[in-house]
Amino acid sequence: MTAINKQLLELSEDVYANPDLQPNRLCQRWHRLCEQYLPVKFEDSIWRHSCKSKHREPLQGWKLHISATILDACDLFERVASFLSSENVQFKAPKSLDDLSGLNCGLQNGYHQVGKFITIYPDSEAHALCLAARLHELTKDFFPVLIPFDEQYAPDSSVFYRYGGFSIIEGKDEDGNTFPAIKNPADELVLDDRLKAVPEWLSNPFPNAGKPSEKTFEGTPLGTTYKIFSAITQRGKGGTYEAIDINGGQPRLCIVKEGRRNGEIAWNGQDGYALVENEFNVLKILKMQYAPVPQVFDSFEIYGNFYFAMEYVEGKSLHEILQPRQRRFSILQVLNFALEISRIIENIHQSGWVWNDCKPANLIVGLDKSLRPIDFEGAYPIGETDPFDWKTRGFSKSHQNSGTAVDIYALGAVIYFFLTGRLYDMGEIISIKKLRRNVPSKLIEITEKLLSESGLNIFEVKNELQEILAELNKNVEIRTK
Repeated sequence: MTAINKQLLELSEDVYANPDLQPNRLCQRWHRLCEQYLPVKFEDSIWRHSCKSKHREPLQGWKLHISATILDACDLFERVASFLSSENVQFKAPKSLDDLSGLNCGLQNGYHQVGKFITIYPDSEAHALCLAARLHELTKDFFPVLIPFDEQYAPDSSVFYRYGGFSIIEGKDEDGNTFPAIKNPADELVLDDRLKAVPEWLSNPFPNAGKPSEKTFEGTPLGTTYKIFSAITQRGKGGTYEAIDINGGQPRLCIVKEGRRNGEIAWNGQDGYALVENEFNVLKILKMQYAPVPQVFDSFEIYGNFYFAMEYVEGKSLHEILQPRQRRFSILQVLNFALEISRIIENIHQSGWVWNDCKPANLIVGLDKSLRPIDFEGAYPIGETDPFDWKTRGFSKSHQNSGTAVDIYALGAVIYFFLTGRLYDMGEIISIKKLRRNVPSKLIEITEKLLSESGLNIFEVKNELQEILAELNKNVEIRTK
């Protein structure tokens, strides 16, 4: 068992051994806190509010945010809720811990929403400064989730702030398009820029004004060795970046992955740091046994987050190739891809690992047209219990499905997706025959078997796919004579 997997497994056991940290208990506790402190709710909104909007309250001003993980949310909220209520200030928070998890993920609601657990609307600048100071003291025992684009009240503080609209104000540009707006000192409607905490026309009154910008990468590997120039993905758990490795005579393209401490923390305690560190450790071992996985170069920690640099795999993912197409892959293309993916999974399994994230976005078609697998954050050794609370919708069966069966099911889900253009949904199963005509019956049978049966052997699946492909090629040859 790798050190990181052992650590996560022990942490998971600790979390579920403590009744107060069980997901159901925390969710029920959060519901009770909402009923007590956030009685106002609206349909089609993830937010609950402490009170309804007051007459003549400000339309814009300094907004305070307090960040928290799903594991800390109840404790932190209990620490601050009675104080906020006593201050007669309006505040809001998500209606469920699942909604908080979605916010901290940064995909469904936008990356700028990461960490925004409690939002507070002070009635003046002076009030904002007073509240921020007190809230910082109340929450200093908690480890923060960093909020992108907000300013942090102090280093390691769970309190953040930005200037913006309290209510929805819309402006219109020259083309008649609407945008979220605030008013500048000239009483003009200007963009309420979610990517900037302090408008250029406004002075920052908080004690830390200017200090957060002093946190640079100077003197770290991201300042001396790896020059990041583009973000490929950006979400709560971390980012994936294109960079240039200048640590040698000839600069080369590379990928830098970032795992954030407390980023998208799950019910079992794992966070972005743990996932990315795990991938680095897996790739170091797996590369020695299976060459097509990316080569790792270096790892390092900066400001509490884990980073590693690895080979840039040139090409496009199967997801990128399929996305702009007006038509699905041909049956022959689907079979060729399915066979190649089965060989990849077979090699990973023979090397002693469960990939645990087989999907089109993680399969790169290289310049030589062969497929290369990427993204091994959730990989773990065969024979161990899956230590990761990490599943991709449409390509994972359930949290009970583990071991090599995870990858075999994912292969079936990938084939289904290539054939039909739809994600496989166990709650609403639609047969391949209903979605696409002229699919060979043997291909339908093996796809359904991959999606429904456990205990399948990838070697046998690969051989069956080879037979179907050989038969299809033979039929095509006969028809073309």
